[in-house]
Amino acid sequence: MEPAAAAAGSPSVPHLPPPPERPGGMETGEYDLVSAYEVDSRGDYVSHDIVHHQRRRRALAQPGGDSLHLRLKGSRHDFQVDLKASSNLVAPGFVVQTLGKRGTKAVQMFPPEDFCFYQGYLRSHRNSSVALSTCQGLAGMIRTEEADYFLTPLPPHLAGRLKGSEQGVPASHVLYKRAVESQAPRAPTGLLLTRTGEPASPGLQGLSDNLGLWHRQHFCGRRKKYAPQLPTEDLFVLPDEYESVPRCRRSLLKPHRNKELNVETLVVVDRKMMQNHGQENITTYVLTILNMVSALFKDGTIGGNINIAVVGLILLEDEQPGLVISHHADHTLSSFCQWQSGLMGKDGTRHDHAILLTGLDICSWKNEPCDTLGFAPISGMCSKYRSCTINEDTGLGLAFTIAHESGHK
Repeated sequence: MEPAAAAAGSPSVPHLPPPPERPGGMETGEYDLVSAYEVDSRGDYVSHDIVHHQRRRRALAQPGGDSLHLRLKGSRHDFQVDLKASSNLVAPGFVVQTLGKRGTKAVQMFPPEDFCFYQGYLRSHRNSSVALSTCQGLAGMIRTEEADYFLTPLPPHLAGRLKGSEQGVPASHVLYKRAVESQAPRAPTGLLLTRTGEPASPGLQGLSDNLGLWHRQHFCGRRKKYAPQLPTEDLFVLPDEYESVPRCRRSLLKPHRNKELNVETLVVVDRKMMQNHGQENITTYVLTILNMVSALFKDGTIGGNINIAVVGLILLEDEQPGLVISHHADHTLSSFCQWQSGLMGKDGTRHDHAILLTGLDICSWKNEPCDTLGFAPISGMCSKYRSCTINEDTGLGLAFTIAHESGHK
C-alpha cells in the first residue's frame, strides 16, 4: 500500500481569510486582490455578473454556446481567461445520494441547467490551464509554467469593502499563489519526502513533476500488499443505473497518447466533511474539486488523455454498516475499499474508481491526527477491491491530493 502525507501550519494572510488550503510557508505578498468580470471573445467588457449556470446562458442566448471569457485584474496580475463548460465532468445519469442509518434517505439528480463548471486556459500564457466553478463567484485553480494559483471569492463581510486595482471597482476575489519548488531533494524510499522529490508512477511522471510544491509532506514506503477481505454480498446501494461512457480498462500507468481513457469515478463524502461545508454547499464544493482534478489529469505532460467522469456522489449522514472511518488512514482505507467494492448499479454496472473524502485529520499509522493527507493502494485501478483512495479535505488543495493518490493507480 502506498500512503501519502504532508505537513503544514496555518498562518493566515493579514486582514484576509485563510488561503483555500492549509499551506504553511505562506508569506505576505503571495496573494492578490482581483476584480473579476466577464468579457467577450475580443476582451471587451460585458458584465460584473460572473455567476454562470447553463440555465442563465441559455436564457441570454449568447453566441458561443458553452464558452465563457473572463478577466481577472489585480495589482500584480491581469489574466484573461478563455473557458468552456466541463461537459464530461459528470457522467450521464449522475446522482447525489444521501445515506442515513437505515440506508438511502434521498436521491437527487443534478439538473443540467445548474451546471457551472468550466476548464480552459489563460490567453497570455503558454501551457496554462484553468479549472473554475462559477456557481457562487469564481472558485478553482489557475496553472502557469511559473506558478499555481487558487482563486476564491472574498467572503461577504469583505466583498465590496476592499479596493481593487481599478479605481472605483472593488475587489471581488482573492488570488493565492502557490510557489513551485525548482529543485527537489532526493532521498531513499521510506523517508519523508517533499512532494516534488517523491518517486512517481511511471506513466504519470509529468504530472508528478509539475503538481507544484506541497506544503505538507508525503510518505512513500514499502508496505505489505493490500488485499481487503471480499464482501459477502453486493450492497446495491446505487438505486438507479447510471449510463456508461466509453472507457478503457487498461492501466493508467501506460501511456495511450491517442486514446481517451474514461475513469468512471464514485465520490463518497463522510459525515464530518458534510458538517464542515453544509448540506446545501457540499455538492458544488465536491464538483469544484473534481473539476480541478479533471484538469490536472488532462495535463499535456502525462502522455495520455485521461478523463475523470463522476458517476455518483454519496453523502454519508450517518455511520454505515461495514464502513469504519477514523483518523487511522490505513484502517479506514481497508474498510472503505471493501465497502465500496460492493456498490454497483442494479444490473451490475459499477464504477472504475472510488474516492473517499473525509473531514477528519488522518494519519497513516495511528488513530490520531498527524501529517498524512492521503492514502492509496499501489496499482489498483484494474481491481474493484483496490481502486480506492482516502483523502483529507484541506480546501482547494484537496484536488492535488486526489490527483496524487489516484495517480498511484
